[in-house]
Amino acid sequence: MDLLYHTGYLASFSLKDPAFYSGLISSPDHTIVHGLFLDAARYDTAANCIADPQPGIIYPPLPAMQLTAVTQVDTTSGRYPCPLYKTSARAGIISTSGHSTNFVTTVPLPSEQPESYWVLKGAALLTQIAD
Repeated sequence: MDLLYHTGYLASFSLKDPAFYSGLISSPDHTIVHGLFLDAARYDTAANCIADPQPGIIYPPLPAMQLTAVTQVDTTSGRYPCPLYKTSARAGIISTSGHSTNFVTTVPLPSEQPESYWVLKGAALLTQIAD
Protein backbone atom coordinates (compact mmCIF):
# COMPACT_ATOMS: atom_id res chain seq x y z
CA MET A 1 0.00 0.00 0.00
CA ASP A 2 1.35 3.41 -0.95
CA LEU A 3 0.90 6.53 1.11
CA LEU A 4 -0.44 9.82 -0.18
CA TYR A 5 0.76 12.75 1.89
CA HIS A 6 -1.12 16.02 2.40
CA THR A 7 0.88 18.82 3.95
CA GLY A 8 -0.81 21.04 6.48
CA TYR A 9 -0.96 24.81 6.09
CA LEU A 10 0.76 25.50 9.38
CA ALA A 11 3.26 28.14 10.41
CA SER A 12 3.52 27.41 14.13
CA PHE A 13 5.64 24.53 15.35
CA SER A 14 4.96 24.83 19.07
CA LEU A 15 3.16 21.79 20.48
CA LYS A 16 1.68 24.02 23.19
CA ASP A 17 -0.12 26.10 20.56
CA PRO A 18 -3.60 24.68 19.74
CA ALA A 19 -3.34 26.21 16.26
CA PHE A 20 -0.49 23.77 15.51
CA TYR A 21 -2.93 21.26 14.03
CA SER A 22 -5.44 23.71 12.59
CA GLY A 23 -6.63 22.74 9.14
CA LEU A 24 -5.80 19.05 9.62
CA ILE A 25 -8.65 16.57 9.81
CA SER A 26 -8.75 14.19 12.75
CA SER A 27 -9.92 10.79 11.55
CA PRO A 28 -9.10 7.10 12.00
CA ASP A 29 -8.09 7.10 8.30
CA HIS A 30 -5.39 9.75 8.79
CA THR A 31 -2.21 10.15 10.78
CA ILE A 32 -0.70 13.50 11.64
CA VAL A 33 3.11 13.59 11.56
CA HIS A 34 5.25 16.45 12.81
CA GLY A 35 8.83 17.00 13.88
CA LEU A 36 10.54 16.44 10.51
CA PHE A 37 13.25 18.71 9.10
CA LEU A 38 14.23 19.55 5.53
CA ASP A 39 17.80 19.50 4.24
CA ALA A 40 18.69 21.52 1.10
CA ALA A 41 15.11 22.82 0.86
CA ARG A 42 12.38 24.54 2.88
CA TYR A 43 8.60 24.46 2.87
CA ASP A 44 7.08 27.66 1.49
CA THR A 45 3.71 27.96 3.24
CA ALA A 46 2.61 30.81 0.94
CA ALA A 47 3.16 28.74 -2.23
CA ASN A 48 2.29 25.45 -0.46
CA CYS A 49 5.32 23.65 -1.88
CA ILE A 50 9.02 23.10 -1.24
CA ALA A 51 11.40 25.86 -2.28
CA ASP A 52 15.08 26.76 -2.11
CA PRO A 53 16.32 27.21 1.45
CA GLN A 54 16.80 30.66 2.93
CA PRO A 55 20.40 31.72 3.68
CA GLY A 56 21.54 30.82 7.18
CA ILE A 57 18.75 28.34 7.90
CA ILE A 58 20.25 24.87 7.61
CA TYR A 59 17.45 22.51 8.69
CA PRO A 60 14.08 24.27 8.52
CA PRO A 61 11.18 22.35 10.07
CA LEU A 62 8.49 20.85 7.87
CA PRO A 63 4.91 21.76 8.82
CA ALA A 64 2.75 19.00 10.27
CA MET A 65 1.52 16.55 7.64
CA GLN A 66 -1.65 14.56 7.38
CA LEU A 67 -0.95 11.07 6.01
CA THR A 68 -3.65 9.06 4.28
CA ALA A 69 -3.21 5.45 3.16
CA VAL A 70 -4.28 4.91 -0.46
CA THR A 71 -4.02 2.07 -2.96
CA GLN A 72 -2.93 4.24 -5.92
CA VAL A 73 -0.81 7.39 -6.13
CA ASP A 74 -0.88 9.93 -8.96
CA THR A 75 2.80 10.17 -9.95
CA THR A 76 2.21 13.11 -12.32
CA SER A 77 0.89 15.48 -9.66
CA GLY A 78 3.90 17.81 -9.35
CA ARG A 79 5.40 16.17 -6.28
CA TYR A 80 9.00 15.40 -5.39
CA PRO A 81 9.45 11.94 -3.83
CA CYS A 82 11.64 13.26 -1.02
CA PRO A 83 13.70 10.62 0.81
CA LEU A 84 13.24 10.52 4.58
CA TYR A 85 16.29 9.56 6.67
CA LYS A 86 16.64 8.93 10.39
CA THR A 87 19.77 11.12 10.63
CA SER A 88 21.63 13.64 8.50
CA ALA A 89 24.39 11.08 7.83
CA ARG A 90 22.20 9.59 5.07
CA ALA A 91 24.20 6.40 5.35
CA GLY A 92 23.71 3.21 7.26
CA ILE A 93 24.21 -0.51 7.05
CA ILE A 94 22.65 -2.04 3.95
CA SER A 95 19.84 -4.33 5.08
CA THR A 96 18.69 -7.52 3.38
CA SER A 97 16.07 -5.48 1.49
CA GLY A 98 18.87 -3.51 -0.18
CA HIS A 99 18.02 -0.25 1.60
CA SER A 100 20.16 1.61 4.08
CA THR A 101 19.09 1.18 7.70
CA ASN A 102 19.06 5.01 7.86
CA PHE A 103 16.48 5.30 5.05
CA VAL A 104 12.83 5.33 6.19
CA THR A 105 10.63 6.02 3.13
CA THR A 106 9.91 8.62 0.48
CA VAL A 107 7.46 11.46 1.09
CA PRO A 108 5.86 13.04 -2.01
CA LEU A 109 6.18 16.78 -1.28
CA PRO A 110 4.46 19.37 -3.52
CA SER A 111 6.96 21.07 -5.83
CA GLU A 112 6.98 23.54 -8.70
CA GLN A 113 10.41 22.24 -9.79
CA PRO A 114 11.06 18.91 -11.53
CA GLU A 115 12.31 15.96 -9.48
CA SER A 116 15.81 16.27 -11.01
CA TYR A 117 16.18 19.78 -9.54
CA TRP A 118 15.78 18.50 -5.98
CA VAL A 119 17.84 15.35 -6.59
CA LEU A 120 20.81 17.48 -7.74
CA LYS A 121 20.44 19.67 -4.63
CA GLY A 122 20.32 16.61 -2.41
CA ALA A 123 16.99 17.61 -0.84
CA ALA A 124 15.86 15.23 1.89
CA LEU A 125 13.78 14.98 5.05
CA LEU A 126 15.34 14.11 8.41
CA THR A 127 13.78 12.79 11.60
CA GLN A 128 16.57 14.22 13.76
CA ILE A 129 19.35 16.74 13.42
CA ALA A 130 22.54 17.39 15.36
CA ASP A 131 22.30 20.38 17.70
